[in-house]
Amino acid sequence: MSLPSVDIGWLDSVPYKKRSRRQQEATKKPRGRPAVRTEFPGVVEAASQFVQSNGFKAHRRRQQEIGVCGSTLRDIRDHLQSTVPGLKGEHPNLNVRTIAHWMHPPNKAHKAAEKYTGLIQARIPAKDNSARKPNDNSHFYAARVRYSLEMASKFSEFVQVYSADNKNKIRIGDCTLAVDRRIRINRFFPVNDAPRYMDHDFPTPGYLLTPSGYLEMEPSGTTTLDHLGREHFVLPQKSRSHVFLRSPRSTNNIASHMNDLQQLTSTPTQKPVLLLVVDGGSDFNVNFPVNELFYALFFKDNDLDSLMVTSYCPGDSAMNPIEHLWAPCTRALTSVYLPSTLPGEDKPPCQQSGLAKDEKEAKEDIVFDRAMDHIRDIYWRDLCFAGHKVNVNCVRSGSPPTPYANYDEVKRVLGGSTRALRTDALVNELYKFTHRHMDRRIGTIIFSKCTLSSCFHCSSHPPRASSDLLACLRNFPSPSPSTSHPGHFKTFIEALSSESILPCEHLQLFHNKGLGRCQQEGCKYVYTSKKDVDDHRRKAH
Repeated sequence: MSLPSVDIGWLDSVPYKKRSRRQQEATKKPRGRPAVRTEFPGVVEAASQFVQSNGFKAHRRRQQEIGVCGSTLRDIRDHLQSTVPGLKGEHPNLNVRTIAHWMHPPNKAHKAAEKYTGLIQARIPAKDNSARKPNDNSHFYAARVRYSLEMASKFSEFVQVYSADNKNKIRIGDCTLAVDRRIRINRFFPVNDAPRYMDHDFPTPGYLLTPSGYLEMEPSGTTTLDHLGREHFVLPQKSRSHVFLRSPRSTNNIASHMNDLQQLTSTPTQKPVLLLVVDGGSDFNVNFPVNELFYALFFKDNDLDSLMVTSYCPGDSAMNPIEHLWAPCTRALTSVYLPSTLPGEDKPPCQQSGLAKDEKEAKEDIVFDRAMDHIRDIYWRDLCFAGHKVNVNCVRSGSPPTPYANYDEVKRVLGGSTRALRTDALVNELYKFTHRHMDRRIGTIIFSKCTLSSCFHCSSHPPRASSDLLACLRNFPSPSPSTSHPGHFKTFIEALSSESILPCEHLQLFHNKGLGRCQQEGCKYVYTSKKDVDDHRRKAH
């Protein structure tokens, strides 16, 4: 039986090649009605102009007219239907998602981003609070802080660096959260036991803890090049951090900060030079007379060869490295309530009637100490920053400050008359010591051991730092504009080899004040106010 013949001519034909998706879409016949932007070619441009007119900068520029800040999809749709001829008649129920797809996708990493065309340069942005108020002095301040940090790296063998500031206060209360309720929750909770906050905060008056932070920074001693090819010393890197918690019944001022630093730096390995980068607030401000005296007292009592205290420009405190510590501290207290009542009681001591003053204060001390202990032993127990565990210290509520406890007395004497200062022998002697050893500038002070044989302290405590370092600190360079790179200041290395200039000579604030410097021989004092001029001339000379 013969088999039937089979046609195999198809083997000679061109093989079928599957078309790509793009080719299929290019030849695919459109279905349904045309797209809105095709039917009305000017609709995208009209939407774009409307969004631009309601941007953030446009909102900030408005002075006389009233306008919205930002646009919603409904705002854009209503505007288009009222301005684009025929659009409302053809599309009375225009879907706002159609308009949304003309913009940039909320997240390019998501597959849904394919639906967004990016024809309108707009999206819902992430919140950004990094803007700062423009200040003509910011550049100078930042350059001077960098000089001081590079100095620490250049002489890393002798210089210890700390960055210091206070954190926002922590609330104690059964009906108020320890930190801001708007902070995002970043911890896991049971599905049936998620945090449920009070609809309003009901704070217990005055029940606030103050955290003071001190961040050690390790100088490197190495150099690098910037984007202009100039050589710099590598800035000190973040290291161990320390937080001191204080109750409202413990003082929080320059004396308490010096007490904290006394505890941190009193070690056998203490270096002879200390650099502090601080905030410009009242309890750290380097140009407050009472603060200057306590900085000088710390310099003297700890036998430092030099103490340099500097700060960033007012408004630029976010640049202080210690500020980075507060974010993890705050996150660790999210959703936390710190009780303001004692066990077995239903009211905080301040709301209990019939208590004597001493009894009320004793109860409050227990409440504050328990709250601080809870933070240290529970919420911040495993807190780490910059690769190191955060060291938390609780200052017992109501305990007297030590070793510096006479802040109020010093402040009273300095704020009084010249006769009152002369009458108080201890404060007067400290005042004279301060002004003999202080190089006082706007936003910076430098204490250095002098070379006078008549100075008992300096002659009986010879310097341990190198002569090059002491020479640098006794005539610390002030930032000056670079001649080779307009718009920039000289680097620290360039400033060391340049001719010395007067302190604050290129600080705009110095010229705006027009107060000048003290003209007494050997006195390094830049005036900061008219009262400062009068007080210095009467009391120091």
